[in-house]
Amino acid sequence: MDIIGDIGNEKSSSVVWMSTDCKRGYIGTWKIVEDKLFLIGLEGCPEENEQFTMEFLFPNQQKVFAGWFTGEIKIPQGKVLVHDDTTTLHEKDWYLEFNKGILVGSREVDNTKTFNPDDPYGIKDLIID
Repeated sequence: MDIIGDIGNEKSSSVVWMSTDCKRGYIGTWKIVEDKLFLIGLEGCPEENEQFTMEFLFPNQQKVFAGWFTGEIKIPQGKVLVHDDTTTLHEKDWYLEFNKGILVGSREVDNTKTFNPDDPYGIKDLIID
């Protein structure tokens, strides 16, 4: 979820990549309170190499309602079935759907029902004889 690009704050444009492990250049911490999504923590490094925090982007605010966010958040659950440089698949995924920061739906996907340990990437199904 790219919160920095969506909020339109001029301070948000100064974020640079510090590692390929975090391509957006920041890590956000979120909390759902009464079906509303809030940003409660933020860490990163802007170009000036100062710490990029909630105070930097949202001065004097402990939490910020994420009314700019519409989309789905995936929350992995259970044991890892597959993990490599590009893919991590858990036993289950919980999806939360938001419209302008309000929780409007959720669903759970049980990946163990379709996962084949002999073909973890589903490539065999794509091969045409």
